[in-house]
Amino acid sequence: MINKLPARKRRVTVALSLSLLALSLLLTCAQSATASGGVAGEAKLPVLNASSVVPMDTLNPPGMAEGSGVWVNLWNYPKNDIEGYCQKLYGNGIRNLFIQTSRSTTQAITQPVELSQVIEACHKYHIRVIAWSFAELKNPIGDADKMIEAARFRTPSGDRLDGIAPNLENNLSKAAVETYSKHIRDAIGSGYPMMAVVYSPLNRAPAVAMTPWKVLAKHYDVIAPMAYWNGRYQTVDAYTYTKQTVERVRQLTEKPDVEVHVIGDGMGTRANEITEFIRACRDVGAQSASLYPNQRTTEEQFGAMARYSDLMPANSRHRLEVLRTLLSRGVVASPPTFDPARAMSRGEFMKVVAHGLKVNNAGDSHAAFDYFKQLGVVDLVALEFPEMAVDDDLVSPISLQAGQKFVSLAKKAVASQAKARGKAGKKPAVAPVSSSSSYLTINRPTRVDRLFAAPVFAAASERPQGTPVALDAKYNNKQHHINYLDAAQLFEDLNN
Repeated sequence: MINKLPARKRRVTVALSLSLLALSLLLTCAQSATASGGVAGEAKLPVLNASSVVPMDTLNPPGMAEGSGVWVNLWNYPKNDIEGYCQKLYGNGIRNLFIQTSRSTTQAITQPVELSQVIEACHKYHIRVIAWSFAELKNPIGDADKMIEAARFRTPSGDRLDGIAPNLENNLSKAAVETYSKHIRDAIGSGYPMMAVVYSPLNRAPAVAMTPWKVLAKHYDVIAPMAYWNGRYQTVDAYTYTKQTVERVRQLTEKPDVEVHVIGDGMGTRANEITEFIRACRDVGAQSASLYPNQRTTEEQFGAMARYSDLMPANSRHRLEVLRTLLSRGVVASPPTFDPARAMSRGEFMKVVAHGLKVNNAGDSHAAFDYFKQLGVVDLVALEFPEMAVDDDLVSPISLQAGQKFVSLAKKAVASQAKARGKAGKKPAVAPVSSSSSYLTINRPTRVDRLFAAPVFAAASERPQGTPVALDAKYNNKQHHINYLDAAQLFEDLNN
């Protein structure tokens, strides 16, 4: 039996219930933000799926495709034991599943039931699901509409995809790619994550020369070159091919801070090649990487991809965001040949540290060196790294170990000096932080960024907050020179 209230009373009851619900949500958000160190009243986005079986990782930064990934085409959807498939992905460190939803000759969503099951199962493990489609671009608007429909797709429970990745290999004229890309972007908005999947610029296929790189950089958040080192036209070792691919993408887009996700050759490749592929991604400063397998990812390939978090920084995209801010503020120079993976000069590194510590009158390399010399930081670091004390060679690089020690000692020295001057009633050496400060501050992630927060890594979950991310042996000795992305990470450490 349905209990029917009079219309007026029913409207009042509904209005009162909605008001109480809204008030409850506001109080919950305020309490949650305050408890997590946020600003009271700033609501945090909920986890995509309330039945999540793994904890969210607040240490890792946001990103469309942070972490490793694998690709699935139309013919290889996981259909049996999807839950077990997602557990396997998660257990091997896979944090992104790129799943094909269409091609030019099919409908927009070829397998809606299976796609819904995959999205909901993956989100329980905080694995992103990103749709891709092979677009022949004979009909750019028609192909674009397929991707738009994928972006708007919803599962029966209301869940959705985490981004789209158009695969552009045919008819790569500037006009066709512009029409296709702009139509998608106009329809889904500037905040929806989009990745352009294209040939590596090293690929010798005739169509590659037509790729409109600047158009791609304008419309897409991420450029994803297919670095297939065992190609039809040439075979190059995995490390060299991958590294040169990323370098060339930066040159062709004329955007050295472009976000790059590298798709590796999984067609019959073995573990040693995949390890070299990931190592190259790290050394060249790519933000993330994935593997396109031959039909299905093999157990050996899963095992190799499981080492991803041992080789790659856990916050690659965030490092790039910090570097972009440093570049926009003129803290680091950006010459025409700028490469974020290039070693940074010692003087420029000291200038970045001075800016991070909000030191007055240290706007160039020599002023920063003199300041830290007077504080005694340079001499202390020089006890272990003698090259730090040479003031006539500020253009030489600095090792990662020396840089980490320098940042640690500089942070303590500046804080001690500010404290001492404060007690003496003098003007502090550290400028007060305010909304109008000319010094760099890192903004909180936007609403969209928080939605795509990177999931937990096994190593990160056991690391105390504030502990530097451990990299492999190459990054733990005195031979690795700090590049601009490393410096961005150390700059971020100064703000924590």
